[in-house]
Amino acid sequence: MNKKKRFANKWSVFKENHPTGHICVLIILVNIIFILTSALIIWRLPENEGQSMGQIIRLAFTLMVNPSGKYTYSDTSISRIVTTIVVLLGMISLTGGTVGFITSLINAFIEKTAHSKRTLHLSDHIVVLNFNQRVPSILLDYCFDDVNDTYIVILTEDDKDEVEKRIAEVHEQYGGGRQFRHCLVRHGSPQSKIDLDRIGLARARTVMLMNPENGENAGLTVSKQFLFISEYIAEHCADRAADIVVETENDSMDTMIRSHLAKEGQRVTTVQHDQLIGKLLGVIAIMPNISHVLRQLFSFEGVEVYTRPIPPSTIEGELKRSRSVMPLFDHDGQRVYIAENDEEFDRALDSDYQLKKPLPSKKIACSPSFEKNEIVIVGVNSKLPFILESLACFKRQYDKKDFHVILADSEANAQAMADYYADPAWRDILEPEKYHFRTIHDIYQPMNDLRDIVDSSADTLLFLSDDSAGAAHTDEKPLLYWADIQGRGKEMDRMDVIVEIQDPADQDIISRRNRSQILVSDDFLGRFCAQLGKNPIRKDIIMDMITSEGDTASVGQNDQLENTGDLMCLRVEDLLGPSD
Repeated sequence: MNKKKRFANKWSVFKENHPTGHICVLIILVNIIFILTSALIIWRLPENEGQSMGQIIRLAFTLMVNPSGKYTYSDTSISRIVTTIVVLLGMISLTGGTVGFITSLINAFIEKTAHSKRTLHLSDHIVVLNFNQRVPSILLDYCFDDVNDTYIVILTEDDKDEVEKRIAEVHEQYGGGRQFRHCLVRHGSPQSKIDLDRIGLARARTVMLMNPENGENAGLTVSKQFLFISEYIAEHCADRAADIVVETENDSMDTMIRSHLAKEGQRVTTVQHDQLIGKLLGVIAIMPNISHVLRQLFSFEGVEVYTRPIPPSTIEGELKRSRSVMPLFDHDGQRVYIAENDEEFDRALDSDYQLKKPLPSKKIACSPSFEKNEIVIVGVNSKLPFILESLACFKRQYDKKDFHVILADSEANAQAMADYYADPAWRDILEPEKYHFRTIHDIYQPMNDLRDIVDSSADTLLFLSDDSAGAAHTDEKPLLYWADIQGRGKEMDRMDVIVEIQDPADQDIISRRNRSQILVSDDFLGRFCAQLGKNPIRKDIIMDMITSEGDTASVGQNDQLENTGDLMCLRVEDLLGPSD
């Protein structure tokens, strides 16, 4: 983004968020212009000969404010004409009529801003349509990005003040003092051409269509809104169409949007919640120590994914040369890297720095750290099929790995667990001939039914959120199950315990008790969407790196990537720095 666009964006954000301040600045600027104009007018008058520019400006201001004051008049015709013009300028800027007129302008400007009726003069910005609990996480992650080049407009039918309040609460609680200030919240409809014109959608870099938080049949609502947005972009953005990122609920909606609803030539990227979180949980269940790396990949706060044209040097050669950038793989004429930030990335690629001790070749060797015998998944939700698929594909890819999975949940989900055990797709990991799912009969004392699992060879416990319980109660069951096993003491030390929750506030309950790992679904989704807002190609790269061969998520949206950079084949301890 060039300096002109950056200044225009900053000024637009300032006008919208501080309308009275904007009017005040304009008034001051107009008065300064009037004073300087007056000073230039009287500068050449005979009575002011030999005066410095500072004295001239003071005389001009005195003449404007008090014409009968200390200013020394000349009897020349030019002096009378010029001083009369200066007095008139003072009357225009300082009389009660002018002040009243400006006051009415201020009131009209503020009212128009409050009702989202002003047109924003933004360009290369990110537009977020609809509001949900993931949007504050997106904004919070952009605090770690190049904030001078990142501007966001949120268009939602929710109450504007309530949305701004929720964003402020998340920043206050989790931002560590950071505030993303280049954000505007507008009340309006994603299906209103007038509202889309006002937020400058035709000049946007990326459009992120999020699931509305409080509406029923969110999938159908988003599909209908996507049709409208797709037509709008096709009509108004023929030369420079924005990338479209859409939250989807399932495979059917995903396929429908990308294959049937999108206009030809439009760049559309879908984010399927359950698939993404399911793959993450599958990878973390296999190798819990990889969660730190994944969190960094999903955030501007940590390392980031970069692409550059393939250089003459090989990947092995670059590994030996650079200490802060890690090349992963080559794809479609581009080399994919991981680096901490833009400065480190550019410096490392442009320098001739040589590591004193080159990184070992095993850094990119296929050597997943995996010593699991039994993974117990407590809970059945919409992410479970993707978790099982990830585990099954991993076991097929690394056939030497001998492990199995046991499902456990309350009686209400007994039939669902039975269906999973009867499905041939999961036979390799559930092994129904040897093992059976566990039914928790008393939800308030789950340990009575989980005791034999804890006492057996289980070395990973994964607690899933309850997405059938409603947004306000989705974390209650996993937290209750997790809390009930904490009294087992040293018996739990040999286990990796992973808890999936959706409300970030609930992570404090776990983090203060022990070292159990926490995956906050909405936080991860928000970070992931933030990455796509800046560069949608990152979806294919990241999804490819966290899935195994044969996994349906291992192929990019253009059917191009096929596990070229499987992150599970990278030694985690070597990923972020040179080996000792």
